[in-house]
Amino acid sequence: MPIKGDFDSNQHVHDSSTRAARGIPTFAYSTTKEAEKEVHPTLEPRRIRNKIFHVLESRDILPEFPEVLSVLVAFDVTGSNHARAAGVQKTLPGFMTMLKKYIKYPQVAIAANDDYLVETQRAIQISEFESDNRIDEHLRNITLVGNGGGNDRESYDLLIYAAARKVVLDCVEKRGKPGYMFIYADEQFPKSVSKSQILDIYGDVVESDIPIEIIIAEAQQNFNIFVFWPVGGEARARKQYVQLFGEEHVITLEHPDRLSAAIGA
Repeated sequence: MPIKGDFDSNQHVHDSSTRAARGIPTFAYSTTKEAEKEVHPTLEPRRIRNKIFHVLESRDILPEFPEVLSVLVAFDVTGSNHARAAGVQKTLPGFMTMLKKYIKYPQVAIAANDDYLVETQRAIQISEFESDNRIDEHLRNITLVGNGGGNDRESYDLLIYAAARKVVLDCVEKRGKPGYMFIYADEQFPKSVSKSQILDIYGDVVESDIPIEIIIAEAQQNFNIFVFWPVGGEARARKQYVQLFGEEHVITLEHPDRLSAAIGA
């Protein structure tokens, strides 16, 4: 029997079968008219400012989850890349089983990015941290935007900003142990995080643009960050990732459809 509040693989399979029998798409929100203009309310980044502490919390839950370790999984939902999110959703039971081989009490948040310069209102999506089947709900609520631009950049920087300044993690505050952040990316990071984009996406006022190296260093206080680069992605992008995160934190994916297995490995 799963721990109360834990992820239940059998429930995931049952729910998936029920949706299929009723003809309900897995990513149902993406098929709505609302999704053409805005992301799902549970993933909308500006909502974070309305929280009591203005951050996403990853907290120990007693007695069931006494020492959680935070995991943030971020998808690039531009173009054909959004297939990665669909693949992880389909294999979520295996993904969670794999995580628990290494992390006794994982608490998972789901995030996604497009390109702010093309998809201003749908550039960033980010969920709460969860330990149970709400992880699946958040995954299925992702808007599979599918756009992106021709500027050799995507808005990964805005996800890094969230990892640096929009979370509070018990694993860090209580135990001094960073969680894990996994980013699927195939284009370059901007050289800085724009203060105007931060204001628009998160509602936060900062004094000036933040150099990407500085915000990454802040985020690394909270997370061990790994970037998954697919074979066929921009070679310049991979080179940049190595400069920013280190060779050991950049993973080349020969088979992008096996992202879940790659994260476990």
